[in-house]
Amino acid sequence: MAFIDNISLIVNLLILAAVGIFYTGFYAWFNFRRKDLDRAMTGMRSGALLLVILATIIGIVAVWGELTFPLPGSYNVFFFDPLALLALLIEAFGLAVLLRLPTSFVGVFGVVVGCGVIFYGVRAYQLHLTSDPLETLLLYLAFGALAIGSLVPALFVDWFIMGPKMPNVQPIASTEIPAYPRMWTVLLGAFLVVTFLAGLAAVLYAFNIVWAHLA
Repeated sequence: MAFIDNISLIVNLLILAAVGIFYTGFYAWFNFRRKDLDRAMTGMRSGALLLVILATIIGIVAVWGELTFPLPGSYNVFFFDPLALLALLIEAFGLAVLLRLPTSFVGVFGVVVGCGVIFYGVRAYQLHLTSDPLETLLLYLAFGALAIGSLVPALFVDWFIMGPKMPNVQPIASTEIPAYPRMWTVLLGAFLVVTFLAGLAAVLYAFNIVWAHLA
């Protein structure tokens, strides 16, 4: 059987995911600051639709890889377990936004997923499973941190973007304006920085993968 190398495709999909999450988050935050919740929500729904489509593709690749990847079983576990979890997380968030459901549930799920992704990355680094152990570790740490940090925008969306018009999505009843705006600015800014770093880690990793694998 011919060896089907889809690792570069996986990393490229992760790059697209990071770009989609960053732009959607920045778009929503920018319009929230301008007190234009309608535009913020419309932008979020547009981004959510694209993320659902992307997550579906990532999920299909992950399941296919789990079943067919020809390298030893440890690589199936290492590459495709975290990918399937991340796909599920992204798709769940996108669907929650599209269906106008609370996103905080997805954020809590993201904390668990992120811890799992980081564990996979650290353990693989200890076992030297790849030829680029440090770059691989940084990729897993970045996307693990991104998943953990998803709780912040999830709560913010429920309380201050969807919440003012749909109070039933708020985890706890809240005012329309954050009581601690600077705290939220710092937390959301940190989330966007982590998203950027995750995308950058994927770009650098993709460069190494494509350079080596095309050869």
